Amino acid sequence: MSNTSVQTSHFLLVEDDADDALLTKRAFEKAHIWNRIDVVSSGTDAWDYLKQKGPYTDTNRYPKPFCVLLDLNMPGMDGRELIAQMNADDGLRDIPIVVISTSDYEKDMDLVRKMGAKHYIIKPLKTQSVLQIVAALPNVSVVLGRV
Repeated sequence: MSNTSVQTSHFLLVEDDADDALLTKRAFEKAHIWNRIDVVSSGTDAWDYLKQKGPYTDTNRYPKPFCVLLDLNMPGMDGRELIAQMNADDGLRDIPIVVISTSDYEKDMDLVRKMGAKHYIIKPLKTQSVLQIVAALPNVSVVLGRV
C-alpha cells in the first residue's frame, strides 16, 4: 500500500459572521465541492494565518490556501486592507481572492477588482455562485462529490 497522499486545494474563508460562514460552507456542499475550508473571523486572523504567525504556525494544520474567500466589511482590518497587504507581500500576492460581500455598490466592486480580486459575489452565497467561483479560478483542484 502506498503512503502517497494527494494535496487538494483548500480555501480560507474570512468571515466575521458565523451564520454567513456556515451558509458559505453549505453552498459548497450543495455544489458537491468538498474541498477543505478553513474559517477565520477577522482580517487580522487571516493575516496571521497567511503569514503562519500566532496560533497558525503549524503548517500541517494551517497550510497555505489556494484561494481566499473574503468578506469585505469587517471590524478592524477589513477586506480592502487585507487585499492591500496581500498584494504587498511577494509570498501572498499570487493567491486568488474572491470577495463575498453584502455590498452591491459598484464602487466596492470596481475597487476590489482593480486591486486584483478574481471574482465578486453578493451574499448570500448560492450553489451557482460556488460554481462561478470555481470556474473563475484556473488550476483549482476540486474534490467533487456525487451528484
